[in-house]
Amino acid sequence: MTSHIDTVVGLDHVPEPMRSLHALDGVDYVDDSTLHTSAARSWSPEEWARAALEGGRSVRRWSFVPWRLLLGLRLGPSYTPGYVHGWRVIGRGDDWIRAEASSWLMTCNAVALVDEGAVSVALFVRYDHPVAPLWWGRMLSGVHRRLMPGLLHEGERVLVSSGVPAGADR
Repeated sequence: MTSHIDTVVGLDHVPEPMRSLHALDGVDYVDDSTLHTSAARSWSPEEWARAALEGGRSVRRWSFVPWRLLLGLRLGPSYTPGYVHGWRVIGRGDDWIRAEASSWLMTCNAVALVDEGAVSVALFVRYDHPVAPLWWGRMLSGVHRRLMPGLLHEGERVLVSSGVPAGADR
């Protein structure tokens, strides 16, 4: 695969329409990773999200542990309708899906958007506690940005090797 990934940080750097797809009443942090691939529209946003977060190697399948332990996010069941990797699906359209998780520290919207030649995943965060800018903004957000390219590449690999036809959400 010859795809590459661009990552931007900050609401002003996130392109439209991605900026308009979150459901938070305020955004304190956002990063957006975009995988450029000709196969983008071969699968739905939900298929991309599930492949990247639920279909990859077992190490990635357990990546919910930091979300729960370090950030206290309340996650639901994985691998079930209405949830993607424990994040509750709260909105969707033909080319996007939005999931949400929250804790005492922060509220997050994860949005996947499929466009011609690209799939983008953005994490929008609203800080709900004064320690959140230090804990997430200065410490853990960098880890998230470093992991996202690998997750997107792994999602592409899973989808290409699965033979799941476009539009066949699990």
